[in-house]
This record gives sequence, C-alpha cells and structure tokens, in this order.
Amino acid sequence: MSADPAPAWWRAAATRVAELPAPWCTEPYLLGEHALATVVSAWGTGTALVAIVDGLGRERGLFGVGRAEDVAAVLESITRGDELVRLDARYATITRGAVELLAPGVRDAVGLGGAESSWDWMWTDGPLQIPDHARAERLPLGPGTTDEVREFLSRGHPTASTAPDDPRLIGWWGVREGGILHAAVGAIQLAPGMAPHLVSLGVDPGVRGRGLAGQVLAAAVEDCLRVHPVHGPSSVSLGLYADNDVARRVYLRLGFELRHGFTSRRLDRPSSG
Repeated sequence: MSADPAPAWWRAAATRVAELPAPWCTEPYLLGEHALATVVSAWGTGTALVAIVDGLGRERGLFGVGRAEDVAAVLESITRGDELVRLDARYATITRGAVELLAPGVRDAVGLGGAESSWDWMWTDGPLQIPDHARAERLPLGPGTTDEVREFLSRGHPTASTAPDDPRLIGWWGVREGGILHAAVGAIQLAPGMAPHLVSLGVDPGVRGRGLAGQVLAAAVEDCLRVHPVHGPSSVSLGLYADNDVARRVYLRLGFELRHGFTSRRLDRPSSG
C-alpha cells in the first residue's frame, strides 16, 4: 500500500465537523451523528477521513469514512507515528472493507482485531414515497405512551435497543387498529440541535405485509423534517444490521438512501490512560 494516500493531504485538530475541510463539513453522516461533538484530531483527503471524536455522552471514538481503500491508506499513514494509540479511542466505526486492507501490524497497533458488528447508515432529506399515511399518528410523549409502546415492542420488536422512555426521544408514531397499537417507530436526537434518528421500528407479526411500516415511517419522517438542526439541512437517518436485506429493500423503496456501510468494534489494545 502506498505511503501517500492522496496528494491533497491535510490534518485538523480540536474542531467541529462543520469546520472540517470540504467535503467532510457537509457529510450527512458526520453532521447527523457528530455535528456537536469535538473532533479531537482528523486526517483526510478528498475521498477519506479518519477522525478521533469526543462528546455527546459517548466514549472517545475512532471513525473512518470514505472509500475503503482510501480510509485504509490514511490509517496506515498515521499509524506509523503511533498517534492513534496515544489518542486512546475506545471503539471504532470504519467503512466496511477498510480494515481487511490493512497490514496485520497496523490492525494490531490500532486494536482492530476484535469481533465486529456490520451495519448500514441510511438517510433522507425529503419525504418518503407514501402518498397516504393518514392512519399513522404521532403519540404524545408521557407515561401512557411509554407503557403502550413498551407493551407493543414486546410483540412487534422484542430486541429493540432504545427504551420507550429514553430521554433522547422526541416522538413516537404509530398505527392503531381497534385501539391496539400494531406498528410504531420512534425518533431520537443524540443531543439538542441534532437531526433526528429513527429507532425501534416494529410491526405486529400478525399484520405484517400490509404496509404499516411504511405508514409510520412516512409520518415520522414528515414530522422530523420540520426539525432544523444547528448544522446541515433538515434530514432523518436510521441504522440497520448489514445482513437485514429485507429491511434495506423496504427503506430503499420508500425513499431512504444508503449512504454508508460500516463495521464497528471495541478497540482491544491496552489503554494508554
């Protein structure tokens, strides 16, 4: 692998995403997930960015965004100076395929040898292609909705990772039939001023295949696009595991764009702290 990842090489330190060089200052994933966090240090070219990020209640993370081969080249170059180890990130989220291109010594130095989780990040800045979603309603936040959603998720999405009373929630949207909630989705903001992120989409097993997921998603996106983030345009995102082909096809058909495929993992090297 070449020691020079690209001719237009730069480094930035102690900044925010919106202050990074183009195109990264307008990259939807970085704005959607990290716009208000501190970029401790960043290295990049026009096609790849590697950054150490602090903030928003999460541990310090290492992020690699862009073309897999270019992200790997940036990682190889900066790892030679041992800088990533000294900055002490605790987890990594990197473009899928980049880690496999690294020399084994680089993977070991950064701590990228552990088990990984593969997932996709999807995004839209416009309404979904569902002309009639009047059956879906926004549910008022409060104890009653929390209890109703908790009971529904036990049927419609038992493995949902966002609790019905998560303090980051800005809303739940659902479809009821006969007074019973049969489909729902929530939206969170990682911090006030951030773009909404959809979570915990579920549909009762007995009513799947009737388009209820599209109805609650369309209603949620319509409302969430009225949120104006501090940085970047109004937008809505979601994440899903990379092997969930059925859900990905649904999201693409409805109008979401697949922006990134990532792998995430805990860094298994010894802490420098």
